[in-house]
Order: sequence, then structure tokens, then C-alpha cells
Amino acid sequence: MSNTTSDTQAPEPIADLDQARERIHQLEKDLTEERARCEAAQNNERCFRELAEHIREVFWMTNPAGDQLVYISPAYEHIWGQTCESLYEDPGKRLAWVHDDDRQEVLKAFKRDARNGDYDKVFRINRPDGEIRWIRDRAWVVHDDDGEIYRLAGFALDITDRIETNDRISRLHTVIDARERMSAFAALGTGLAHDISQPLTAARNYIAEARQSADMADATPLANADQEIARAVDTLRHLRDFAREGKPTLKQQRLAPLINDIHQLLDPALRSRQVRYEGPPASELDNIELPLDRIFAQQILRNLIENATDAFADAPSDELRLVRVQVTGTDDTVDIEVSDNGPGVESDIDPFEPFNTTKADGLGLGLSVSRSLARSHGGDLVIADRGGQDSRTRFVLSLPRQQSEARSVEAV
Repeated sequence: MSNTTSDTQAPEPIADLDQARERIHQLEKDLTEERARCEAAQNNERCFRELAEHIREVFWMTNPAGDQLVYISPAYEHIWGQTCESLYEDPGKRLAWVHDDDRQEVLKAFKRDARNGDYDKVFRINRPDGEIRWIRDRAWVVHDDDGEIYRLAGFALDITDRIETNDRISRLHTVIDARERMSAFAALGTGLAHDISQPLTAARNYIAEARQSADMADATPLANADQEIARAVDTLRHLRDFAREGKPTLKQQRLAPLINDIHQLLDPALRSRQVRYEGPPASELDNIELPLDRIFAQQILRNLIENATDAFADAPSDELRLVRVQVTGTDDTVDIEVSDNGPGVESDIDPFEPFNTTKADGLGLGLSVSRSLARSHGGDLVIADRGGQDSRTRFVLSLPRQQSEARSVEAV
């Protein structure tokens, strides 16, 4: 029978009973200390899990390379909409759900910065239910007793509410800024309306004297000039009254002459731009009367037709340029549609936003003011089709057939 050599050193033989008692006492002490250490470790682990499993943030821990998941807190299931088990099976899924537009930048930042403790990224994730959430993900390093990197740990916070709140605040600031500018513009316009109306009235008097005293074969130019100045004075008076009272002066108006007057007024501009105008057939306008402020209704239509005409500024001269006005309606409303076959309105542009314009010399107030005037009539102005390629750009002015309580003008 051969002898075997053990790697474990055999305990020294006990010489007497006192030594045995001392050995037993030492073993009991070591056992008590080990139990205390185990109990402390269990308490620490229990406290850690109670903390990690009840916070709203996701706590995660990986190996130093970040490709093996050590721990993920249950909040992951609530925020990501995925099970923790699926992430333990494939740790890469934690960043695989990052939004397509953010994923490459997040992966690059994690590989570059996580081991330095500098990783801190904000990105979007796609949940299985289609919801998009904003996440702030941070990481730091955990060292062992020798100072070597032992773990990567981090917190992922759902900051969707904060982002949405900031967006609302930003939009609110934009609205407030626009309202302040509109208020200043309205105050300035009211003063200008008063100041300009006086020289215009004087100009009309001079024209009247010229028509009486001049020996002219044809006084038509002076008569036309007087008519346009009268139109300007009437418009300024309306603007001043509207700024003061906040509502239009509604009277029953026939629609046909109103649309025809706008066509006649804009006909020179249409011809100079080589734009073909198609108005509504007379049969569509028979006996249509609406409670309107004539000046403001013409201002709305003028803005719409001028915008449609301006849409052809960069269009090839050999292409058909067409602006069309159509009238339809129901028992309660009449819809006036102004359309063109121009390049259309881009999807990311709000044409009704004040001071938002693509024209070099424009203020971006025409459509915003026009919609406010339409709503003050109890109607509305909307963009029904943004146009482009095979469709037409279409704006629809809806007006009630019966007079309703006029609303105050809205700044935006």
C-alpha cells in the first residue's frame, strides 16, 4: 500500500487537555467572527437589494468590458418595457433598444468613456409598445482591493417628463415672445393708422381739387387714385377700430362682388407673374350672403392669393402657373378654397406661426393675422393640403352663414 502526500498541512498534535480546550475556544471564536461577517454581508446585500429594487432609476453593473451583466435593478422592466431575464441572457440588448438616430453615438461614448468614469449620455429608447422615452445614462468604475477595475456600475434615469416639460416651457417662451411682438406690432400699427390716415385724407382733397380744376381729357387715373386712397383710409380705420375693440364689424355681404374686387385688385400682379387665375363660377356664388367685415374678409383672401402667386417666384417660366379659387359649403358654413400648383409647403413649417417666413422681405404675419381674423368671424383658416409634386397647395377659409358672437383676435 503506497503512502499519499497531502497539500494540506496537518494540524499539530494536541499535547494535553488544556491545549485542546484552547484550540476549541479559538475555533469557536473564529466561527463566531465568520458568522458575524456572513450576517453583515447578508445584511449589506439585503439593504442593497431593498434600495436597488425600490428606486425608480435603473441601477446596473457589468464586468470591466461592459459585455457581461452582473446586476440590473427591476426598474429596468418598467422603463425599458423588457424583462430583466432577457437582459441577463443578452446584455447587449440594454443599448440595442436605443433609438436608431442615437445608437452609434451612445455605443461609441460607452466604449470610449465608461472605463474612465466619464460616461454620461442622454438618448432615446424605443419600447416594445412603440413609446419613445428619454434616458440619461451614467457610469463609474468600481476598484478592487488592489486598485484594479473590478466592475462598471451606473444609473439610468427616465427623464422623459423633464424633457417634455422643457419642450413645453420652450414653446411657451416662443408663444409669449410672439404675443409680445404682436402686441408691440399692434400698438405700433394703431399709432401708424392714425398718423397715416391724415396725410391720405389730405391727398384725397388735393386729388378732388385737381379733378375740378384740371383741364383733362381723361380724369380716370385721378379717379382711380382717389379710389385706392379711399380703400387705404378705410382699411386703416378698420385696423384702428379692431385694435381698440378686438372684434370685427359684421354686416351681411354678398360674396360674389367681394371675390371679384380682390381679383381686379390683384390682376396686375397675376399678369406680371404670368399666373393664370381661375375664379369660382358665377353659379357657385349666386345668392351667397355672409355676415362679414368686408375689409377684413378681403384682407384674408388677398393674403391667400398673394401667397399663392408668390409661390411661383422660382418656378420655370414655361410651366403652367395656376391659382384657383373655389367656393363650396354646407347649411352652416361656406368654404372658400385658394389653391396653387406651386412647390408646396414643407412639412416642418407651420405657415401660421407669427414671424415665420421664407420671403426675404416678409414679416411672416400675413397668415397668422388672417387666421385670427377668420376666427374673429366665428370661422377658421386651415391648410388642407401642403401640395408638392402631384398635389396642390390648398388653404381653406371657413365662414359661418349665420352671425355668431365675434371672438377677440388671437395673437397666435
